[in-house]
Order: sequence, then structure tokens, then C-alpha cells
Amino acid sequence: MKKLLLAGVALLVTTNIAVARDITIAQSSDLRSNNPGVNRDGNTDGVILHIVEGLVGYTNSGEVKPLLAKSFETSADGLTYTFKLRTDVKFHNGKALSADDVVWNWTRYLKPETKWTCRNDFAEGGAAHVTGVKAVDVGTVEITLEKPSAVFLGLMSRPECGYTGIISPESVGADGSFIKPIGTGPFQWDEWKKGEYIRLAKFAEYVSPENDGKPDGMVGSKRPLADGIKFMVIPDASTVKAGLESGVLDTAEISPDLIPEFQSNDKTQLIVSRNNGKNLFYIQTRDKVLSNPGVRRAMAMALDLDELAAAASNGTGEANGSMVSQDSVYFDDTQKKRLPYDPEAAKKELEVAGYKGEPISIIANKRGNVPSFPAAVMAQAMMQQVGLNVQIEVLDYATQVDRRRSGNYQVISQSVAPRLDPALMYSFYVGNKDKNASLMWDDPKAVELMNAAYLEADPAKRGKIFDEFHELMLKEMPGIFLYDMVDVWGATKKLKGQPVWQSNARLWEVSVEN
Repeated sequence: MKKLLLAGVALLVTTNIAVARDITIAQSSDLRSNNPGVNRDGNTDGVILHIVEGLVGYTNSGEVKPLLAKSFETSADGLTYTFKLRTDVKFHNGKALSADDVVWNWTRYLKPETKWTCRNDFAEGGAAHVTGVKAVDVGTVEITLEKPSAVFLGLMSRPECGYTGIISPESVGADGSFIKPIGTGPFQWDEWKKGEYIRLAKFAEYVSPENDGKPDGMVGSKRPLADGIKFMVIPDASTVKAGLESGVLDTAEISPDLIPEFQSNDKTQLIVSRNNGKNLFYIQTRDKVLSNPGVRRAMAMALDLDELAAAASNGTGEANGSMVSQDSVYFDDTQKKRLPYDPEAAKKELEVAGYKGEPISIIANKRGNVPSFPAAVMAQAMMQQVGLNVQIEVLDYATQVDRRRSGNYQVISQSVAPRLDPALMYSFYVGNKDKNASLMWDDPKAVELMNAAYLEADPAKRGKIFDEFHELMLKEMPGIFLYDMVDVWGATKKLKGQPVWQSNARLWEVSVEN
């Protein structure tokens, strides 16, 4: 094993010498595809983020603001979006962005043969059915929807969609085959040595969208401060740790159990960044025992959520019992409410519910970068104190996912990736369980509120919908939300800036001292 680790570090040293001023980052798996929003996964999304941009993008607080668009307006009936394009945007091939480019991209994305991950969202029957895209003039694009959708702009901005990135038509060959992404982002496609690394080069002509000089999600200051980015494919966590300690790697995600070591090492720094993902106990509300809301409320009141969140996150997480992220523009005083830690009240709830000690199983996995197992162990101890007969079943992650999707579980300790619009987060949990067994909650009122959030565009009215949803959730407790996910990364002391956002590498406004 030691020889293997040394060989891995030696490879890193060799590649680092060639382009000394690149930012070198490790990721656990190779790129699946460089075609935005096609055959993607999380690591792929992080690479594509640097290359392409959409008409709009998310801010840190989950708002959607102009990106390639200078501005946008919505018609009174909510069916037509008019985007005014920025005049300072160039593709990586030097050509200026035009409205015709936007129309070409949308036409391509909506063709079934493109196999765009998000096509169903914008096709007939989707949450934001696009019925027309046209160029009004060289700098104006008009997109028409079948019906109003409050999540149209948010859906466009998602990583899963490749950010609905606008690429040059020259990205595709005459025969329709994809060549490479020629985008508008701060870095451009350079080289891909499969199984080893992906390199992006600085786009010297890049111009940031209008901003206050600071990074802000996808839409703030986005200067490329390094000559390039080298994404090294390193699945082995020990090799990553060795690379960071030696300075061969500049930054990478690390296991939370390494936090003390990286804090005390004078050659490394610890980077902790909260994101909009969720750590929670997913409850099967149709289970014979757990179909009773009183049992579910008792489970929640048995948990000292502050203690559990702190311990499961190695001190990096803060308890949040809401589906809405603490960083969201919609996180208000109502969203801060949660059932109190009250073991005696929990015992009374169980008595009223007629609970007789029936077994309750929590499924967990032991992946090192999520708190699934430690959270389950602490919850088991706390719940047993109030009389709940809780056991833990440890499964590999793939089997756990299969069990959730089939509905074959009682409780699952799991983490859910970021979704910046609360309505999009709701859709992962709420809906018709007969049609989709993976959903958690099918209360008719909850479904009604989720659907209303998909339609209502006014922020103040949306906030009231989210608050009503949260109050209902506290009564029904279809799941127990623990805390917002936390990204834990290590870096060398020479790295300056914030290299992670919403679990993705984000390496603009980041540099490395020589």
C-alpha cells in the first residue's frame, strides 16, 4: 500500500511541474462526459461549472439572477420571459454571444436525441414546459411557457442541467456529434487524459457579470486568477491526504475525521462551507408502526438535535429542523421552529399513540463523507431512552438507495444533495407514493402547498407558502431534518480564496501563491 501511495504522489509531482501555476485539485472519479447536462454526475457538474454559463444563475442565498443575460422580464400572465443579453460576452473561440446562439442551444437541448438530463422538466408535462424560444433581435431572447412556473429560472440553473449552459454551435460537428464544450465561462476546455486528469485553461478574455467584487454563487465576481485548473482523478483518500500534506495537491474534499489533523498542521488549512443539502432521517409514513404521527413526533422530541448535529458533523454543523436551508432567502423565524427536545413529552406521545415497543430499524451506511452511521448511532441511544425499540441496519450505499426507491424501509439515515429552491427540495420528498415509492410524504395539504410553490412567483407569497408547509411538517413529522450539509475540504496554506460552493469545486477568484 505504501508503494502505491508513493506512486500516486510521484505522478502528481510530475504533472504539477509541467504547469506550476495551475490549481491542482483531486476528485474521486473521472469525468463522465464533457457535454453539459448529458451523462453527468456530481464530479462532472463541478468541472462543467467552470466552462459554461446559462442565461441566469443562483446566488449564495438561492435567488436567481442574470448571468449571460443582463436582465430579464416576465409578462403579466407569467408565460413569457424576455432576456436582454450582455454585450460583453464572448465564447472561448472569440465569437460574440448572440440571441441566435441561445435559440440554437435550447433547440438542441429539447431534442430527444441530445439526451439532456433535464429535458423532461421543460418538455410537455414538465414543471416548466417551454413552448417557444425565439430571437427578437441580436441581443434579445424570448422564451414562452405553456403555463406559469415559479421554478423555471431555478430549473435552468441546476447543476444536473449542465446549468443550461450556452455553448457555441461550433461545439458540435456537422454530423451532430459533440466535439467539446466551447462555452463562455472563466476557464476553457484544454485536455482530458481519461482516468488521470482533466485540465481547463484560463480564458483570458473573460468578463464577469455585474457584481460587487465578491464571489456570489454563480453570478458574482468570477475572475480566473490561475493559469488553469487540473482536476486529478484520485479515488484513494490516503493518496489525497498525502498530496495535500506534501503540497502537490492544492485542495480537495477530505473526510470529516481529518478535521483535527488539518487544523493542527502548519502546512495545511481546513475549509468548511455549509451548503443547501440535507442530513435527515427519512421515515416510511406507510409503515405499520410509523404511520402514526404521534410515534414520529416522539422520535423527534427524543433527539437533542443540537448535540446530535455537533457530534455527527465533528463540530461543523448547526441543527436545522427545516427543509429550507439556513442560507436561503426564505429561512425566517418560522423556519427556525422545531419540536423541542423533551424526553418526557416524547414518552407521553408514545403512550397516546399506543406504541408497545415494536421494533424500528434505521438503515445507515458507513461512507466517510456523510454522517449516516454516526447520526444513526446517536439517535438510537437517544430514542431508546424514551422507550423506542430502535435498531440499526448497516447497508452499502447502493443497496440503501435501492431500498429507499422501493419504499422497503422504516427509517433511513441519509444525506440529500443541494437544491437551492425550496420547492425543488420539497419535490424530492413530497408527492404520490403510489406512483413513486421513493417519496416520503403524500399528505394532500403538503402536496397542495408544494404545487402552489411551483406556481407562485412573488417572493413574499412564496415565503408564506413555505412557512405554512413547515408548520404542517412539524405536526406530521414525515421525516426528521437534522442539519444542513457541510463541505469539508483541505488545502495548502498557499491557496487563497474559497474553492468550494454547494459541494462543487468553484475555482474562480481562487489562486495559489508561488
